[in-house]
Amino acid sequence: MMAAEKSGGRIPTIKDVAKAAGVSQATVSYVLNNLNKVSPEVDAHVRRVAHELGYSRNRAARALKTGRNNVIGCIMPSLLSPVFPEIAQAVQQRAEEHGFATFVIDSGLQTAAREAEAIRVLADHGVDGAIAVLGSPRPASDRPTLPLVVVDQPMDGMDAVYADHREGGRLLAEYAVGLGHRRVGLLSGLQGLYSSRERREGFVEAARGRLDIAWNVEVPLVPSLPQEAVDALRRGDVSLVVCVNDLIAMLALSALRQARVRVPEDVSVMGFDDMQWSSWPLLNLTTVRQPLGRLGRDAVDLLVRRLDAPDAEITNIILPVSLIERGST
Repeated sequence: MMAAEKSGGRIPTIKDVAKAAGVSQATVSYVLNNLNKVSPEVDAHVRRVAHELGYSRNRAARALKTGRNNVIGCIMPSLLSPVFPEIAQAVQQRAEEHGFATFVIDSGLQTAAREAEAIRVLADHGVDGAIAVLGSPRPASDRPTLPLVVVDQPMDGMDAVYADHREGGRLLAEYAVGLGHRRVGLLSGLQGLYSSRERREGFVEAARGRLDIAWNVEVPLVPSLPQEAVDALRRGDVSLVVCVNDLIAMLALSALRQARVRVPEDVSVMGFDDMQWSSWPLLNLTTVRQPLGRLGRDAVDLLVRRLDAPDAEITNIILPVSLIERGST
């Protein structure tokens, strides 16, 4: 029997599936949108009934009707760093709650050309909008053609959500003073990046007149330290090393242990992010926690709001940070 015959000569709808399965329309929507909100038994039952009725979501037809494909993009600068996959996972989970699928792209070296190419690829694949961690601000003449929410920094003319990086730097300096440190070294991120610059400036402002910054080495946010940074760590002329993020702190801990420098007995180490690995016993890292999951969730909420109201006022959300004390200090 044809699907149209089963539904009285018409194409079956979600309402038909719900009635035949003995569940609510919301339950059917949860199942067909793969939201994992029902038991495996209910999920299998609803899918079986939908198949028997010949129900099809017919995404192409729905896209023509609504002007949306219910797909968003997610551009991350690296999927090797533990931080960005945490944000991407939160984006995907929140997008599913809104009924959107997610298309993730690793933009690699964060060059403007590579980021522009990632945005173009997403647009060519028909995404409705995108969440993006971008390397640097763009001129007004280089705005993307699709709705974009920026994560990790403000950007003129676009919605954004980011942590209070400057306050995080200040918290690290205050904590260092409270522990009695006087001479410190900095492994700062490249200062062209908003978050790296804000973290360093927050620390330097709060440390002024109270801490002696013996050296400052700018390092790229990749899983290897330049030789200049390794040499600085091995000099043994500071009691504390403050790192731009937890990944760099993890590399600093490794370099110090290879040099047989004890942490925290000989030197303390602090990071920033509180990535999932930071609490592992081998790291046990004192750090500043930024709410990585909330960054992703709030970014999706901003994007959905922008899709529903294209002319709404630009929104910037600044999320609070907190100091997490562990055994590396």
